[in-house]
Amino acid sequence: MPAKPNAHLYLVCGSEEYLVKENARRLVKSLAPKGGAEFAVEIVDGTVTRADEAVKAIYRVLEAVNTMGFFSSEKLIWLKDANFFGTDKTSEAAIVKEAAGELAEVVKKGLPTGVTLIVSAAEMDKRRAFYLACNKLGEVAVFDAIDPTKDRDWEGKVTDFIAAHARALDKTVSRQAIAQLVELNGANLRQIETELEKIAAYVGDRGAIEPADVRAVGSASREAIAWDLNDAVGHRDLGKALRLLDRLLFQGEEVIGLLFAIASRVRQMLILRELVDRKLLRPGGEYFNMKGQLDRLPASIRDEMPADRKLNPLLQHPFPVFKTLQQAANFTRPQLIRAMEWLLETNQQLVTSSLPDRLTLEELLARIITVK
Repeated sequence: MPAKPNAHLYLVCGSEEYLVKENARRLVKSLAPKGGAEFAVEIVDGTVTRADEAVKAIYRVLEAVNTMGFFSSEKLIWLKDANFFGTDKTSEAAIVKEAAGELAEVVKKGLPTGVTLIVSAAEMDKRRAFYLACNKLGEVAVFDAIDPTKDRDWEGKVTDFIAAHARALDKTVSRQAIAQLVELNGANLRQIETELEKIAAYVGDRGAIEPADVRAVGSASREAIAWDLNDAVGHRDLGKALRLLDRLLFQGEEVIGLLFAIASRVRQMLILRELVDRKLLRPGGEYFNMKGQLDRLPASIRDEMPADRKLNPLLQHPFPVFKTLQQAANFTRPQLIRAMEWLLETNQQLVTSSLPDRLTLEELLARIITVK
């Protein structure tokens, strides 16, 4: 959120906690008075657990507004991470509403010359007087969390975030690496930021981040290997699948978790195979051609899909879907239906059979990959 000329009131709010905090922090840094900055910036902690604490925080802001800075004619006040402007029990308390109303009145009358007020808050009830005053007289930025189940362009927004954060780290990220980050972290921007920073440190002076770097680093490494196992199933490469299974089990991965991951990939291949058989998708060709095919799918087809992003390939990043579509072409629909039946049988065997879990999963992989 960029600072605006002559603006002295800023509200940064929304359900995407990471973006709210990051944009508020940048705003404070850019607007902090230059002379005697350590005394010209007053931060009021807005994270409270009780109504009386919320009232104290608001009155601290009111006091700061009416108190001149010691070494500067300018003053910046930051009500940080306020959690009492929403609809929860604390926010609804009468004493909190009254205090927030007083703050709204001060804002309506106008802040004293040289005073800038920044408020950052996650939940913000837009019906309240304080929000309405900020919206009318100040600059308001709302950063809501990306919801993959409701936002058809969610992967584009996450991709833009990855590219922008990588640029800030003096890195570029390949399309395949972006797809892996999205597949492993979804729309969790804070987690993506953490992973990117770890990967940037790992690659050192090298400017480009590739899929191998995503696989190698941090909390995503196991998930990346599990993704490779699913790819081996999709490519019908039994030798590679067994090697990756051995590695994952050696690392302590749970057999049942691997079974569910394989089931998810087979289910996605089955969905895409059905779309191919209905002449709605064509495997092969370039990535951008496939993306265009996905964008042109009628709403009636989308309505048939599962609501869960993990089960619905149409709600996922297009690049993994592109790869899964190519893999779906390696099987017929009846073969994938049989694979789903074997997955269900294996799930039951893991509970009831005396066979070692490793052997049970190895037999499953062999049946799926060599199915005729």
